Amino acid sequence: MRTLMISAAALALTAGFAAANPGTDQLAAQAGVSANDYTQTQLIQLLQAQQDNDEARVRFIMSQAGEGAVSRSDMGAGVASTDAQLAAAAGVEPGRFTINELQLLIEAKRDNDTQMTDFILSGQNRANGKPAEVVTPGKAQLAAVLGVDASQYTLTELTALYDQTVGNRS
Repeated sequence: MRTLMISAAALALTAGFAAANPGTDQLAAQAGVSANDYTQTQLIQLLQAQQDNDEARVRFIMSQAGEGAVSRSDMGAGVASTDAQLAAAAGVEPGRFTINELQLLIEAKRDNDTQMTDFILSGQNRANGKPAEVVTPGKAQLAAVLGVDASQYTLTELTALYDQTVGNRS
């Protein structure tokens, strides 16, 4: 019985603290929404989206009203929805772009970078199906020693080729 009374008191104290959080109330007032409908994190994201004039993101966050209560059992459930959330924030359909592309797209839209936005939306960033190989000075030097084009090989391939070449000379 004593444990039940302590648990009830702790729950009441926690609920009272959450409802009376002046920081959350202030953020909600700045965003023009009710503090009871959003978590502090959602309010911060909403204010940032409002400052960035990102209407799609504002609508998405506003659609989350009342969904701030997350239990520990919900913690793993957000993984699958991250793609959908980012897609909604980017204003595209889920599953069409990678998370990396979605983040780049959101950033490009926020920065009004129409060239990058069009590049990602067109799919040209995947045109050859293989990511562009970065040529570092060390990689270029290794390729020069081997007499090959550094951009056509990964560092691992160049190292293996070097081992084969040097290994045959010994």
